[in-house]
Amino acid sequence: MKAILVIGHSHMNALRAVPDALQTCDFMPFTEAGGAYQTRAPAEFAALAAGPADTVVFMMGGKTHITLGMLNPPEPFDFYLPEHTDLPINPAARLLPVDLVRLLLTRHLKHDLDYMGQLSAVFKGRRQLHIEPPPPLPSAYIAQHPSGFAERVRERGVAPAAFRHKFWLLHSAILRDHCAALGIDFVARPAGAQDADGCLAAPYLRQDPTHANAAYGALLLDQILSLRQGAPCP
Repeated sequence: MKAILVIGHSHMNALRAVPDALQTCDFMPFTEAGGAYQTRAPAEFAALAAGPADTVVFMMGGKTHITLGMLNPPEPFDFYLPEHTDLPINPAARLLPVDLVRLLLTRHLKHDLDYMGQLSAVFKGRRQLHIEPPPPLPSAYIAQHPSGFAERVRERGVAPAAFRHKFWLLHSAILRDHCAALGIDFVARPAGAQDADGCLAAPYLRQDPTHANAAYGALLLDQILSLRQGAPCP
């Protein structure tokens, strides 16, 4: 086993695509090649917890803001983020309280949040990091590379970038707060990885509607190695 153990969902593949990461990290994905979730009881990680890894990196969540926010909802809604009042509101949408949208996201994230807490307990005493899921992708890029979302993109269309950006920011805030309660260091997305709309910047796009590429993974690896050497979290 290696000194860094990475546990998470499919967006960890950006990191796993970096050759240097394979030399320094072990990976425990939650998904199989076909995309089906593997169910592992936290106790199954006990052997890994007894191994030599001194840093555990969680890459969990990520799919929830995509599932709920990537496409135009049947009944358009929008919300203000108090920390980002500069982001535009869709005037044709129903305005919902941000606390209600946060409750919706938290409810859908509950399994991931609970599981993170159980895993954190298993690896108690090790340095624990949680990598923020990558930003949403540009609208035109999703339309050009819809992959498994093709039929739904045709039927509903891609939601406005500002709406998806806010959904992602709120999603990250929930993860950040949960990590703080567990004593896990939350690692924000790499600087310079977003475009003017808050979406994933062009150099880091992969040909699908939801994931980042190996160049983005290389930025994550730099962050992880720096933090492991004692740098404070951004």
